[in-house]
Amino acid sequence: MFNRDRAKTCKFLLNWDLWAAINQTNDTMKKPFSRIIAMLSYMDSTCVDAWKEEQLQKLKEEMDDRALETDKTLWDHFLERFKNTFVNQNRQSEAYQELCKLKQGKSLDNFFAKFKQLAHEADVPLDDKGTIETLKHAMTKGLTSAIINSPTFNPTAEVPWTFKQ
Repeated sequence: MFNRDRAKTCKFLLNWDLWAAINQTNDTMKKPFSRIIAMLSYMDSTCVDAWKEEQLQKLKEEMDDRALETDKTLWDHFLERFKNTFVNQNRQSEAYQELCKLKQGKSLDNFFAKFKQLAHEADVPLDDKGTIETLKHAMTKGLTSAIINSPTFNPTAEVPWTFKQ
């Protein structure tokens, strides 16, 4: 259920996409009109009720203007309005700021998982030179030294560091 929590909007959309993919042959999911109604039914909170009513009214108006239940633009416009209203528009820059502040802790697995997650959210390629520099500064000196002293490290290579290395 979606309750207008902006921190959970992307998770809601991912879960919706997964559910829609599983049910892609279902008549409800085949028709954009029904898909919108279904998604609206998964939104529940006094904070989102007015928005739901507004969307239902827009949908009725589009149908009154002779839009077909199968018209893909119904879904496209609805999803665009949803994202414009509920997706954190600053998430990319916030993720980049978090990425720049990230420091390696005790768990190397958690550190690399968080680094990759933030890089993805910030839309920065893992092997980009700036991303690698950010990674170097986030790692402990011991890990950085271990990488530099490893037999696979080649400081004369055109790209001496990659994320995978």
